[in-house]
Amino acid sequence: MFDATLSLYGRAGWLGFNLDAVSREAKVSKDALYRRWKSREALLESALRCRWNWVADIDTGDIRQDFLALASRTFETFAGTYGEVALQLRADARRFHEVRAFAEPYRALMVREGRGIVSRAIVRGDLPPAAKPGLIVDLLIGGVINHVVSTPSDLRERVFEESDDFVRKIVEIILQGVRITLAG
Repeated sequence: MFDATLSLYGRAGWLGFNLDAVSREAKVSKDALYRRWKSREALLESALRCRWNWVADIDTGDIRQDFLALASRTFETFAGTYGEVALQLRADARRFHEVRAFAEPYRALMVREGRGIVSRAIVRGDLPPAAKPGLIVDLLIGGVINHVVSTPSDLRERVFEESDDFVRKIVEIILQGVRITLAG
């Protein structure tokens, strides 16, 4: 059910997303959907929380490993089956108050979890106390997302094959930059 929900939403956005379309996509009755979810907002919110929380549970005790996990999961999420979901969600949250109502708390959760990775690293001494969690996570996640969405279609296969190398490089550049900038 959740896979069909995210797939449809990623393709169609809010205007093309409804419980009837999800029931056709998932090959289940509309009654089954309506018994569990009273609205399309509730269904999409449930699907996001259950299938699309790529930041949760990253805490290896080492900032490099945490960043490698975060960057890898971000790459896989945005290059994967449901990569269009984030783009649709961001656009729809700006245009439709009902999407904004459930999307903003979800987005805030992802931001808190991402910043938590950096905050824990500061507490452990992996990063200097002056490190800015929001800025650092923006650099990492933003760099990965930009790489995925701006890659021309004729280069996508090669870029995806080389994703591990890209992830390692961006993590090293960010960690080196943070340490040099804050040490000086």
